Amino acid sequence: MARRPEDDPRITDLRRYKKAREQARRRPPPKPKRPAEGFLGSNPRAGLILAAVAAIVAALYVVPMFL
Repeated sequence: MARRPEDDPRITDLRRYKKAREQARRRPPPKPKRPAEGFLGSNPRAGLILAAVAAIVAALYVVPMFL
């Protein structure tokens, strides 16, 4: 008689099914993966806004020196 392999999907093993179900219940749910955000956040225009603010602050500091 030929022996069947242990992981044959055609064979239903209730003990193995119950054991796998219990292990799945005990396992904590996977943590949701967040996309990696850059230094300035997820706003694509954050660099432009930061550059504009830096230019305005520099202008407010430098322009009065020439007046």
